[in-house]
Formats: sequence, C-alpha cells, structure tokens
Amino acid sequence: MKSKKTIVSLLSNKIFLLIIPCLFIFSRFDYIQANTSENGNNSSAYAGTLFFENEEISQQNRQISGTVTDLNGDPLPGVTVSIKGRNVGTATDIDGKYTLNNVPTNAILVFSFVGMRTQEIPVGNQDVLDTTLKEDAIGLEEVVAIGYGSRKKVNLTGAVSQVSSEVLENRPITNIGQGLQGTIPNLNITQTTGTLGSGSNFNVRGFTSINGGSPLILVNNIPMDINLINPNDVESVSVLKDASSAAIYGARAAFGVILITTKSGKKRDKPTVSLSMNYGINSPVVKFRSLDAMQRMEYMNTGSYRTNGAPYSQFNELRGPLVIAYYNDPENNPSTSPNPQSPNSWIYHGNTDWGSILLRDYMPQQQYTATVSGGSDSFDYYTSLSYFNQIGIPKQFDETYNRYNFMTNLNYKVFEWLKVGTKVSFTTAKKMYPPNQSANHHDEYNSAYQYHAWPNIPPYDANGKYFSIGSVPNMIQFEKEGGYRSRNIDDLWLTANAVLTPIKNVTFNIDYSTNFKSQDDLSTWRKLEMYFVDGSVSGYFPYTNPSQVTKSNGKTRYYTFNAFADYQNTFGKHNVHAMVGFNQENSTYQWFEARRDQLMVETMPYMNLAYGEKYTSDSASEFAIRGAFARLNYDYDNRYLFEFNTRYDGSSKFPQKDRFAFFPSASFGWRLENEPYLEGLKNTFDMLKLRASYGSLGNQSVASNYPYIATYSSGQVGFLIGEERPMTLYAPGLVSPTLTWETVEQMNLGVDFAVLKSRLNASFDIYRRNTLNMLTRSATLPAVLAVSEPSENAADLKTIGWDLSVEWRQTSQEVKWGIKLLLSDYKSTISRFSNPTGIFSDYYVGKNIGEIWGFVTDRIAQTDEEAQALDMRNVVGLKRQAGDLIFTDLNGDGKITYGKSTLDDPGDRKIIGNNTPRYSFGFTTDVAWKGFDLNIFFQGIGKRDVWLNGRYWLNSWNDEWTSQSKVIEDWWTPENPDAFFPTPLITGGSDVTQVQTRYLQNASYIRLKNFTLGYTIPTQLIQRLRIEKLRVFFAGYNLWERTGIYRYKLLADPEMNNTYQTPINRTYSFGLNISF
Repeated sequence: MKSKKTIVSLLSNKIFLLIIPCLFIFSRFDYIQANTSENGNNSSAYAGTLFFENEEISQQNRQISGTVTDLNGDPLPGVTVSIKGRNVGTATDIDGKYTLNNVPTNAILVFSFVGMRTQEIPVGNQDVLDTTLKEDAIGLEEVVAIGYGSRKKVNLTGAVSQVSSEVLENRPITNIGQGLQGTIPNLNITQTTGTLGSGSNFNVRGFTSINGGSPLILVNNIPMDINLINPNDVESVSVLKDASSAAIYGARAAFGVILITTKSGKKRDKPTVSLSMNYGINSPVVKFRSLDAMQRMEYMNTGSYRTNGAPYSQFNELRGPLVIAYYNDPENNPSTSPNPQSPNSWIYHGNTDWGSILLRDYMPQQQYTATVSGGSDSFDYYTSLSYFNQIGIPKQFDETYNRYNFMTNLNYKVFEWLKVGTKVSFTTAKKMYPPNQSANHHDEYNSAYQYHAWPNIPPYDANGKYFSIGSVPNMIQFEKEGGYRSRNIDDLWLTANAVLTPIKNVTFNIDYSTNFKSQDDLSTWRKLEMYFVDGSVSGYFPYTNPSQVTKSNGKTRYYTFNAFADYQNTFGKHNVHAMVGFNQENSTYQWFEARRDQLMVETMPYMNLAYGEKYTSDSASEFAIRGAFARLNYDYDNRYLFEFNTRYDGSSKFPQKDRFAFFPSASFGWRLENEPYLEGLKNTFDMLKLRASYGSLGNQSVASNYPYIATYSSGQVGFLIGEERPMTLYAPGLVSPTLTWETVEQMNLGVDFAVLKSRLNASFDIYRRNTLNMLTRSATLPAVLAVSEPSENAADLKTIGWDLSVEWRQTSQEVKWGIKLLLSDYKSTISRFSNPTGIFSDYYVGKNIGEIWGFVTDRIAQTDEEAQALDMRNVVGLKRQAGDLIFTDLNGDGKITYGKSTLDDPGDRKIIGNNTPRYSFGFTTDVAWKGFDLNIFFQGIGKRDVWLNGRYWLNSWNDEWTSQSKVIEDWWTPENPDAFFPTPLITGGSDVTQVQTRYLQNASYIRLKNFTLGYTIPTQLIQRLRIEKLRVFFAGYNLWERTGIYRYKLLADPEMNNTYQTPINRTYSFGLNISF
C-alpha cells in the first residue's frame, strides 16, 4: 500500500514539473504572436528574440547611463532599471547611477523602486537619461473593489477595507482565512481546530443573530468555497462592513461582504513564468500529556477511598505493587501478567505515555505553485497550477491531505466596443484519515488521543500482541488495522463574461457562472481482535463488530447570472456614476448514503463483497435568489460625495407573499481638505474625509430552505410487526403564518485622513447594527398538542462597535519600512425577547451576548470543619471534607443554591465573565533594505473569558473513565495546601465541574502570527541564467504567544474553545520564489 502511494506521489510530482516548462514555452509563444501582430514582424524574427535575445540587442550597440534621484535631489541607490518587455536590467549604485549596454533605440526604460511611483521613459536618441522618482501617495489613489465595480479609496463613502496579495503570498498557511486573521479591523476569523482540510469561520463586526448569520463571501463575484482556494492566486480582498457598502448584494449581505479578486494578466506585460516553493514543518501548540501511572494511581486511589472506602480496582492489593514495580524498573518487570483468578486473561500494570505514542510532534507540509501571466493590448492571461500536501497529527495512521488547484483567467478585446473573458477554476482535494466506530468516539475534528487511554494500559501484552480491555480499544491497533475514512472533493467553476461599450460613457456587463461540486465520503472499519494469554482470540472490540462500509455522495449544482449597465460622466465639477442591474442565482443539492455490514474481505470495502444488512438514505434541496439592484454615485468637485444603493430582492426561503423585499441604503462623504474656505487644512492634511451611512438589509439565514412549509418526516418504527420494522410518517411541526425576513439596520460614522505626504494614514469608524424581527419560538402552547411552538419574528438585537486602522509608510534612500496597527471592538445586547419568567440561561432583554453565569469560588477548605461550615448539598451530594471547594454565599442565606435560575432569584450565581472577544488587534511592521525584506505580525484579543469543556480537564472529578491530563497534577493534599485543584474524586465532584470563577479561563492572548525574512538575489548575479527574480525566505506561523489560560500548552489553545479537538500548529517553513 505504501509503495503504491509513493509511486503515485512521484508520478504526480514528475507531471507537475513537466508542466512548468510547457507553460513557459506557451507563454513565450503567446508573447511572440502578440508582438508580431502589433509590430508586423514575421514570426521567424521573433523566434530569434526568444532564443538569441542578447545577440539581437548587442547589434544595436547603444549604451544608456544616468542618475536617479528623489524630489530632494538625493540619489536613490537600488532602483531597478529595466528594458520593458525584456529580461534585461540593472540597478543603481550608491550614488544613484546606472549604466545599461546594448539598448535598442525604440526601447522603453522602466524605473521602479519600493515606495516610489514607477516611471516608463522612451529612450529615443538619448545617451544620458536622468530621472526623478516621486513618492507613491500611499493609499490615496488605491482602487478598492466594491459590489459590481471599484472605486478610488479616497472617494469611498462606506466602511470598506482592503488588503493586497502581500498578506497571503509566501506564507505557510493552509487557507485564506489563516492569512487574513488580524489584517482587517473587525474582520473576525476563528479556526477552532487544526484538523487537516478544516477551514476558518468568518464574521464581520460581531454577533449577528440568535439564528446565526455570516458574511457573504464572493470570489470574482461568485460564492466559491474560500477554504479550497490557493491563497497565492488572490490579488486582493475587500471587506464591505456597513449596510451602504453591502446593500447592493441584498438578502445575503446583512452581515457584511468579503470580496476576493483573483489575479489576472496585465496589458502589455511581458510573459512571466513564476515558481513558488514552500516546505514547512508543523508542530502542535498544545501537546497532550497524561498523568503517569504512579500519579494516576495516587489520584484514583484517593478518590476511590473517598467514595468507596477502598483502592481503585485497577490499583488494588494485587495490581498496585505490580504498577510500582514496573514504574521503578521497566526493564526487569512486565507490563502485563496473567490474572491469578483467571489465568488465561491479562491484568495490566504498565506506564505508557499515550500522548507521545499516538500524536506526532512534527508534521511536514509543502506547497508548489507555477504561474504564467502576461498580455498585449488586446489579450491578457493568467494561469496557475498548485499542489498542497499536509501530513496529519496521528502517529499510527498515515493521515494526509492533498489539494490541487488550477485556475486560468483569460481576457480578449475583440473590438474597441467588445471585450470577452473566461475564468476556470478547478480544485480537487483528497483526505485520508483514521477510522471511526459505532460509538462515534473518533469525530473527524477531535484529537487522535482516545480519552480511555490510561497510562497503566500497555500497548502490547507479554506475547507482543495488541493489548485491549473490554470497550477500551488499543489505539495503536485501532489506527493501524481498524480501517480508514476518506473524502474526495471536486469543485469546478466556469465563468464567461462580456463587456460592451456601445456608446461613450455607457458600459454593459454580462456574466454567467456555473458550479459542479461533488463530495464522496467513505468510512470503513474492521473487526479488531482481543487476545487471551495463550494467544487465542478472546473476542472482538465491540464498537467495530461487525465490520462495515459506508459511502455517501453529495452533489451541488449552482449557477448565477448577472447583467448590469454603468453610466459615468463628468459635467464640469459634477461627477456622476450610475448603475442598474439584475441578478439570478439557483442552487440544488442532492445527497445519497449507503451502508452495509459484514464485509467478507475486510480490506476490500465494497458493498457487493458484504453480506449484512443494507441501509440507504437520500435527500434533495434547492433554493433560488432573484434581485434587481441600482447604485447612484455623485460627487461635486471632489468635495461632496454621495452614494445611494438599493436592491429589490426575493428569496425562495420565504412564503410567496413575503418573498420579496426592498433594501435601500445611502451614504455621504465630505472631503474637507478640498474646501476653499478651509484651505489651511491643505498644509496639514493630504486628505481629510468625514463619512456617514445608513441602510436596511434582509437576512435570509434561516434553519432550512423551506421553513414556511410544514413537512413530514419518515422512518422505521421502533418495534417489530410481522418480523419487520415497517416505515411510518411522523406529523409535521407547526409553522407561523407570518414568517418573514429578519431585518438588519446599520448606521455608520467614519473619518479618514492622511498627513505628512500621505505617510500616515488612518481610518476610524463607529457603528450600530440593529437585527430586528429575529426568528424565535412563539408563545408557549398547551402540552396536549405534543408539538413544539412554531418560530415567529419576535426578537431584536443591537450591536455597537468601532474599528480603527493606523498606518505609517516611510521610504529613505536605502530603506522602506512601515508599521500598521488595527484595533476593533463590539458588544451585542438583546433589546426584545419574550422571557416572562426571566430564566437567565435563555435570552432576555438587556442580556449581553456571551454572558457567563456561575458561582464565585472562595477557597479550598483546609479542614473538615471548614468544609462543613457552609451547606452546599444543593450543589454536591458528597459529605464535605478538607480539600473541597467552598463557594461564596452571595445571597447570605447560609447555603449554596441554584435558586430559581432567574434574574430575580439566581441563587448564589452571578455574571462572572463574557466569552465575546473584545479589543481584537493586529500589529504589523515590515522593512526592506538592500534586497532583504522582513515582516513581523502580531495578532490577538485583549479581553475574553472562556469556560472550557470538561474533557481532559475538570471531568476527572466526575468521570472515572476519562484520562487525566498532566495539567491537573497540582491537587490538594495536607502537604500541598495552596494547590490549584481540590482533592481528587472519581465521581460525585459536581461542585468542581460547576461554572465558577476559580476555573474560568482568561483567553485573551497576543500571538506572533507571522514572521518572514527574505532575500532577493541581485539581478546581475542571476541575469545570465535568464532568471528575472530569485528570492529565498524563511517564514514562521504561530511562533509564539502569551495567554491567561492555565498551563495552556497542556490544556487548550487560546484560539480554540475546547480541550479535545486537534490543536492548531506552529509552522516553520523555507521557500523559494523564481520568476523568468
């Protein structure tokens, strides 16, 4: 099996490497054809250009020299001087001087330098060509993608943020979300697991609705799966935050829009082949380690004496001494022995570090990308091919994730009034991962560690066979021989577009996209043997018996059609831009699953090779969206800016009479620096703009595609009739006749400014978002109806927040450097909700989203008398003794109670924290000097509380079957009175697992998210190799952090909400970028 995989992998890599030169030849041929067409030269002459370029140039026998300075007259060293369209160039020396030999008379010299505006100057008859480069007015002339178009950033009136490809390129990231985290204020990205192939969760400006809701994510204006895209193919990412910016997208854009634009070729750009290679090593931030056998024996015996008055059964008078003997001298003592009471069965007394056996400390990943791009006056192209491979954390299973991406973007100007284009994106991904079993103990996103893996269980018995007991599997056996799961995803997107300009100032745009996505999942498990002392099979692990195979397939078919017209004109000081358009989207989804037990050959998971019961299931669903939209932009003399957006949107998810709704928005901007009567501002501000916006949007994020229809469900009855379980129909639930859209209103005020020749740029926004008519249950119905209440639009929510961005850019003679600070915050509160009894576990008016209610922990009792002084019988049933927790009696009634769990009577509980991430921040600094480039990026959360789940944490006091983490080793004893944890218990410790202040975690953190150090080899050293650019770099991801979580490296990552899922990784990578 391994050899076959190796052959396939080698072949794949060989094919990948063969494609690269083919792409290069194609690109050069295209450029030759384009230039032949333009210049009228024959193809043979340009074939000479391809292979004998230096000879042709030398025949011109021209030398051009000169000096490059800045506006102050200071020389600029390191400026790249190249001949446009050719792989010929040099760089200025320390005095800003350069010399180029063999320059054709008709050549155009390109002068480029970081932080300066690129200049193109025809040579003509000049032998000396001096030039002055001007500083780039950073950000002011930047073009930002918005809905169905683009705008100069300086003229935006809505809350829009954009980042370029620089934040994603050459970083050891597995998906776009990882690269965007912390780069845009109030774009909140979370990744709660490091599972292979898992994606990121996106949120814009905080909590959305009690029914959920997320931003609309569009790639080239279509809703592709962002987690399947190659980050290196991205040109820019824009985030439309307020209603004014997002209203053009209507029903799906209530909670913001993320617009991703992929790369394309540039007009009159020479063909360029680029290769990017990145190899990295992943290491989990959190590494699970359990108590060792002696620690577990002490813990379990202490707890067992408390509840049972005797040692724990695994460490009784027979086993305890054997555990001690093996622990002290494993070389001369066995980890298993025949049971004296049952000689053909084993007893176990090992000391196994299951964490290090089951989990890798280091996992490789690699990514390779090849691109070809270029263009002429009439045609431009960009094509990329990439391969990504990652190895998972299970040590006993070859978990792998492979993803191939192909993308091409072609644009052709047929006539002056007609341009056509096409985009093709194809992704295929395959994942192989460990098996599951019938008890579902091995969720895909959970750690490979098994919570029954106790340290005193050895991996093998004295005969060298896998050791297991009852329902506790041997995880080495389970991962090596228990089967596997696989997932194959094929995702194809096809887009065709046309742009017509039949008359001056009027443009018609038409595009059609279709998607074919298929996902095939396979899960199979095999019977796992358990063994007697004599080596015979004692039975089979119960949760994989019988063996089985399950296969499922999900197919998505989607299409979208957009048609819109633009009109743009200037009348003196009046600038007008109007747009009107139509959008139609349809989506269908079909799913099928089949399962069969009793595989005849367990290594061949085919249903026709099984003889057990057959099980099948299927489903289908569809929805559609249709909308008409319009936008009007007006500005007067670059001073007063106005924008109006509207969309009339319909969704099939609502009843016909409530299916369509009107969503308007408006925004206004005032550029004060251009006011004549404020002319003094020009001396300080390069730009000073005030913004205000208001809009109303609908939210179609509801529980299903048919929430307004009472639907039956079917299934088999739970009893036999005539030796069969017949099918039956179940009564549908109730639906509200008034079900309609949730409405989202948003108000935004903002200010943008640039000073000091645009070196310092800043933007600040404050906003309020009202989510109205949220779907929730209606009034309580009589129990005799035996159905739950229908949902109705009966709740409101308000979210208030702000976001800040400050950036400084500086360029000197040899150094370009910059810093950027992002900071944002939000808070969400329920403003309408029916909760007449005031149960605080439910929503109620005035509730801040994320509230954590719990007890206040006072201390750990040092004596039995101290422990028994306060009545805690309502919380914990065990008799109190020294080492137990003591809570604070908040209501002063002499006992600890839950009360009625209402706002009026919360007992001894109160609000002790909030899990809303507050004060999200990002800080970036970058420096470029003499070919070196350095980027350092910190990201974090300023305030957040988390109550972690119990597994590998506090469950040890209430569940004897769990594996105890090493994190709990500081428990109370008379010799350790200042311990963090109370005295051990194996059950009945309900006071320990109660939400309380002592074990509430401070999940605020600061993390070194990215560190990149690169070096670009000087051009003169690589020019003879026909290499235009060669850069080597080291990049690290998640390299360092600080957090308030208790011993977090053994417990939980601050970005994760639990203690049991696959941890996220640190990544150390080296890479290479080559351009030809």
